[in-house]
Amino acid sequence: MATRINKIVLQGFKSFNRKVSIPFVKGFNVITGPNASGKSNLIDAICFVLGKISAKSLRAGRLQELIFHGSERKKPAKQAIVSIYFDNSEKAFPFEDREVVITRKVNQKGICTYKLNGKTVTREKILQVLSAARIHPDGHNIVFQGDVARIIEMNPIERRYIIDEISGIAEYNARKEKALRDLNFVEQKLREAELLISERYTLFQKLEKERNAALRYRELNEQLKVLRASFAYKKMQMLEEKLGNISAKIMQKEEFLRKVDERIEKVEEELDKKNEEMRNIAKRLIDFSKVVKSEREMAKLRTEILIKKSEIDAMRKEIERINTFIERLQFLESRKAEFLQEMPRAVREVLNQNFDGVYGTISSLIKVPDNLKLAIQIAAGPHLYSIVVENEDVAKRCIEFLKRERIGRATFLPLNKLQPFIFDDYSILNRDGVLGVASKIIRYDTKFMRAIEFVFGNTLIVKDLEKAKEIGIGKVRMVTLDGDLIERSGVMTGGYYSSPLIVRSFEKKELNSYLKQRKMLREKISSLEAEVRELEKKLSGLKEKEETKEVLNLEKIRVVSQRELEKLRKRRKNLMERKISIQTALNKLAIEKTRVETELENAKMEVEEYGDIKYLDESLSEIDRLIKKVEAEIRSLEPVNFKAIEEYEVFKEEFDKYKKRYDEILKEKEAVLKMIEKIDEKRKEVFFSCLEKLSMHFNSIFNSITGGIAELELEDPNDLESGLIIKATPKGKTLLNLDAMSGGEKTITALSFLFAVQKLKPAPFYILDEADAMLDRENTKKIAEMMKKFSKNSQFIAITHNDQTVKYGDVVYGVTMLDGESKIVGLKLPRE
Repeated sequence: MATRINKIVLQGFKSFNRKVSIPFVKGFNVITGPNASGKSNLIDAICFVLGKISAKSLRAGRLQELIFHGSERKKPAKQAIVSIYFDNSEKAFPFEDREVVITRKVNQKGICTYKLNGKTVTREKILQVLSAARIHPDGHNIVFQGDVARIIEMNPIERRYIIDEISGIAEYNARKEKALRDLNFVEQKLREAELLISERYTLFQKLEKERNAALRYRELNEQLKVLRASFAYKKMQMLEEKLGNISAKIMQKEEFLRKVDERIEKVEEELDKKNEEMRNIAKRLIDFSKVVKSEREMAKLRTEILIKKSEIDAMRKEIERINTFIERLQFLESRKAEFLQEMPRAVREVLNQNFDGVYGTISSLIKVPDNLKLAIQIAAGPHLYSIVVENEDVAKRCIEFLKRERIGRATFLPLNKLQPFIFDDYSILNRDGVLGVASKIIRYDTKFMRAIEFVFGNTLIVKDLEKAKEIGIGKVRMVTLDGDLIERSGVMTGGYYSSPLIVRSFEKKELNSYLKQRKMLREKISSLEAEVRELEKKLSGLKEKEETKEVLNLEKIRVVSQRELEKLRKRRKNLMERKISIQTALNKLAIEKTRVETELENAKMEVEEYGDIKYLDESLSEIDRLIKKVEAEIRSLEPVNFKAIEEYEVFKEEFDKYKKRYDEILKEKEAVLKMIEKIDEKRKEVFFSCLEKLSMHFNSIFNSITGGIAELELEDPNDLESGLIIKATPKGKTLLNLDAMSGGEKTITALSFLFAVQKLKPAPFYILDEADAMLDRENTKKIAEMMKKFSKNSQFIAITHNDQTVKYGDVVYGVTMLDGESKIVGLKLPRE
């Protein structure tokens, strides 16, 4: 025997007002007394202290109704208290105490409290402690009055649960339920993992594609870098060769020019001598003309003609000299843009298209004083070659042209969209050394004001860096006359300007001055030529007279000299034309040399930027073709997600983890399924072993009482979850349906089943309330004997008013009712 009830103590519980202590022996305890004396209240008290919470099961409407409600002579109790004492000598409970005491109280508000060995605890704690000793408030070992046939009247499924409990299969059921829950959980995880892997795999494929594209993009950019470096290096070599050729040509031309200048100088000397001779002859002729009036008049006319022709020759010489300067100025003016920083090809191509609404670059739309040109260029910065257009549609058309032709990029300034900068800090403008806002200094057509203000409106032109520092670095955007730039961010750019963007600029008035002089000289020549014609006409009208031999000789000499003079002048003109031609060629070569030097310098800088690279040994055209091919492939890959390279590695690691986790969950599912299979096998084995033994005990006990036969079987022998069928046939009768049994037969069958359970797996105690009420005298005796027999192993407490049962009790308690209060009298019967 694991444990037993030593005693119960109750006070204020139902009909027991005063404190009553009822000791129980470990054998067969009988409680008897007349009806309505309060016998069954003792079972209610035991169930109450064991933790039953349903008031109806304790035969009360509410828990407060369990408190003694008083009588004519007795006052109602304030609370109901029941204590039960269990023997713990065999340590059925998890305590060292030899006795375990459980107490439950309920007050008039229906509030219950529990105590365990004097300490207040929760109901859950009480149930936990009782369960350790196989005691349950709703156990089958407590049979209430009129409820003895409950087992018979149960449905087969409910009846089978009894087998589950006593066989210990409930533990397997719990393990199986847990395993099924685990299986459900694992399958849910598996579905989630499958869904996650499926989703991740799609993303994984996308990321892998993006990563491969990014790697290819990097590889192509490296190839493009080598190709561009090779292109720059090849171009640098070609430019160096070209520069060498140009330098050689310039040296050759300069040598030619030197020789021409030497020849011109000689011709000039000869001309000077001839002019001097002509003046001497003219003087002598004038002297001879004094002798004869007509001769003098003729000589005078000849002299005037000679002087005027000399003046005309001098003027023509001057015109030739002026023409040289005009041609040079016009040439330089026409090629002025070539002295500037090389205009981007894209800008040049757009301007060459003559699109409607394209007005020109910023540099071409402004006029700047010489002393400010460097500062204005630095102020314009990247906008120097920005193209001013009418509106955004024109800009769009130009951009599409550049894209279509694959020429390059250019910046466009649509006049209808620009927001010009307005400089409003007038206190700075009034300071010494401040020349003004850049947009106010330059000249331009007001039509382009929005573009000019946009580019130059926020920049102040100052004398030098000292003045900029005085104004405040970072306060305003400033440019010094030397081209030092100070941004509002505080960034300062400056230093020695080795190759200014503008080499030289010629004022228009200089050219106009020469043109005006030439025009005036031509007008004078025309006037003198008219006068010469008039004088020659007068000279031909005079009658020639006898001239001296010397005059004739002088005339002859003069004519010859005049012819020689004409030849020299023609020769000088040819040499001057030759000189101008050489100078023009030199100017072209100088411009070409400057351009090539600029390109070469840029190419060298570009080559240096690429650093140490192994160049391709291909032609420039082939390298250019490869560059375009690589650029086309790069464009086809854009846009490129460079993060995909790193994300791919991280994602792949995560994906592998998910895959590994999925495999683990799959193995986990297989393990759970195997465990369920083993649990089912063990559960089936334990269940049928228990059912076989219980059926054997049931038949044995039923036979000993009735002489008949009885058995237990499942509704479906192949289905462990099917209901339990009880078959019983009393001696001399055919197999009875349980519903067709009499009350006594049902009682015997139920008690036989209960005793079979007790024999298979004894409970610590059994409590039966008038279980023998439906039995006749003979069967009552048999049942009493049976209880007496089983009380050797389990404690029995039977409530009865049948004297046959009372005879078999080890101790008998009599219960009576006096003035509405139950009283207890104990009697220990002698052993036979």
